[in-house]
Amino acid sequence: MRKLNHAVRRDEIAAAAAEFIAYKGLEALTTRALAASMGCTIGVLSHYFSNKNQIILAAFNWADSRIDQRIAEAVSDQLSIDDFLPVIRAALPFDVETDMHWRVRFALYASTLINVDELQEQQEKMQYLRVWITELIQGLQDNNEIRADVSAEDVASVIFDLIIGAAQNLLHVPMAKREAQAAPIFKLLETLRV
Repeated sequence: MRKLNHAVRRDEIAAAAAEFIAYKGLEALTTRALAASMGCTIGVLSHYFSNKNQIILAAFNWADSRIDQRIAEAVSDQLSIDDFLPVIRAALPFDVETDMHWRVRFALYASTLINVDELQEQQEKMQYLRVWITELIQGLQDNNEIRADVSAEDVASVIFDLIIGAAQNLLHVPMAKREAQAAPIFKLLETLRV
């Protein structure tokens, strides 16, 4: 492996672990298997991470940050419902890359349930995202883009849960059929339009 700075190498290991988890499963991830898949030694991995759990957390954070980045890139300065729907679209696994990110996210959700620190961190992140979506909905209501007769908090909560549930369900659908499978979500969101 070539010499890189510490942060870049950690990111590469996290990405490799995420891909490994996405396609072989969390239970198959060992430092030996990961090192073999990366073409390096276990010593290289232990130089950057002190144990397997740190690698797993790094993989989770890596995949999570990629989904967050896609959503952030989809947010427009315009704040109209036509600009909001692509944000929802960006969050769902409609391509190979996002599919992999969601596979990692779901594989690692289970591990957060048994680790109190990880669970609290995940709960805090989910609360942050719920507040962020609520603020977007409130902005859409203020701009008279969506109905104001419904609670922004309720709409945000439904959208948040809808995205997570839809993402999980879409992972079980062949890629070519996912757009059609998700179409009712966008029809439902259209009912909010003023």
